Amino acid sequence: MVLALSDEGDELVGPYVDDLGLRVRVGSGSHANSKYGVKGYPSAVLIDPQGDVAWAGHPSGLSKGAIKDALKGARPLPSASFLACRVERELSRALSSAVKAAEEGKLGKALLAARKVAADERAEAADKEDAEYLAGELEAYVALLRGQAESFLKDREVLTAMEVFEALADDLRGSELGDAIAARVEEIRKDDSLQLELEAAEALVKAHDLAARRTLKKAAGKYEALVKKYAGTKAAERAAMILRKI
Repeated sequence: MVLALSDEGDELVGPYVDDLGLRVRVGSGSHANSKYGVKGYPSAVLIDPQGDVAWAGHPSGLSKGAIKDALKGARPLPSASFLACRVERELSRALSSAVKAAEEGKLGKALLAARKVAADERAEAADKEDAEYLAGELEAYVALLRGQAESFLKDREVLTAMEVFEALADDLRGSELGDAIAARVEEIRKDDSLQLELEAAEALVKAHDLAARRTLKKAAGKYEALVKKYAGTKAAERAAMILRKI
C-alpha cells in the first residue's frame, strides 16, 4: 500500500489532492517526519512486513529491487479491489463460498451463490435467512458503488467513474444488475461532454506519468498541450494549476 503524508492541515491538503486528482491515500496533519528522520522533501520510507524501515531517502532513489527485497515474506490481502465486500456477520457454512467470493471482490459470483441458497427449497430455514441477508448486503454494496460512481460523474471525475462502472458491469455480467450498469456505461460513452472529460483525464494521467519519470519541468509540454486541447475540462484546470507551480 502507498500512503502519502503531509504535516499540513486538511484545509490545505484536501484542495491540493482534489485539484491534482491524486489517486493515492493522503494523510494530513502527520508528525511522522520527525520519527523517520525526514530532512528534505519529498522523502520516501519503505516499511517491510515486520514493520521495520527497509529503506529511506528521496523517491527517485527507490529501486524495484529494494521493494522486492522488502516485500519478501509479505502475505497478500484477500483482495485490494474496491469491489471486495467485507461480511461483518457470521453466516452458516452453506454460505462460506459466497462469503469468500464477496471478500475477494467477486460480487457477481457471491450474489449468484447467495440467491441459489435462498431459492433452494431443501435448504434449512437458517441457511435461507442468511442467504437472503447476504444477498441484500451485496445488492446494497453494489448500489453504494454505483452511487459513488454517479457522484464522481457529477464532479467531472469521469475516469474514476468509468473504472467503477466498468468493473461492476464486468463482474456482474449476465445478471439484471450487470445489464443495467452496462447500459449506463453506454449512455456515458454517447455523451460527448463526458467523453471529452474522459479523454482529458487520460491525457492528464500520461502527463503525470511523464512527470514522475522525468520531473515536472520536463513534462510541462504535455501539460500545456492538454490545457490547449481540452480547454474547459477538469483535467485541463488541474494541468493549468500544475503549470502555474512549475
